Amino acid sequence: MKKFIIYLSSGFIILTGCVKQEDVDLLQKELVEIKKELAQIKETQKNIQEDLAGLSKRVDNVSKVASQNSIELQKLKSFGVSEKKAEEKEPEKEGEEKVKIPENPEEIYRYGLDAYYKGKIQEAREMFEAFTKKFKESELYDNALFWIGQTYYAEGKYDKAVKTFDRLINECKTGKTIDCNKMPTAMLKKGFAFLKMGETNKAKSVFTELIKKFPDTEEAEIAKKKLEVVE
Repeated sequence: MKKFIIYLSSGFIILTGCVKQEDVDLLQKELVEIKKELAQIKETQKNIQEDLAGLSKRVDNVSKVASQNSIELQKLKSFGVSEKKAEEKEPEKEGEEKVKIPENPEEIYRYGLDAYYKGKIQEAREMFEAFTKKFKESELYDNALFWIGQTYYAEGKYDKAVKTFDRLINECKTGKTIDCNKMPTAMLKKGFAFLKMGETNKAKSVFTELIKKFPDTEEAEIAKKKLEVVE
């Protein structure tokens, strides 16, 4: 009795006994198919490796470009900082320091606000006072007048703050001021100033008037909360 051993890629098959020729042919055919599949798998693996190599190269290129962009960005930032520093240099002085005083009403107003928020209270007040003298017909007149009062308030000069806020309020009531969008705020700060001076009843009176005259404003809401505290 003959024994035939046929090895396959996944193992082997041991055939015992008599083997027909057609069985041998079938196995050989299957073996050929398996070889073809192995060849296809190898080809697929080769393609995958090529794709991976290509991706790796692309990643390297992207990293290189990103690195270059980072360097350029850093240069631009440094350039911007240098420019900013150059712009921030103090103006040249010849005897007295040269200071350009704006003439346009909007510029004077912005100049005053900028000075105020930088803590230059006296300078800010001077700008706003100059504005109120030159531009009484401006829509920003009441704003400038309010900020004069606010500069006194910031300095703790509450009596002067009250007088300035009163000036704005009275000019609005008499129609001397064409735009009175700052009137509610002026009334609120007037009340605050009275509280700072210990004049509680006067503060309550101002808050009450504010709530009646401008009920739907944010200032009125603040006044209501203040009344709850002081009462």
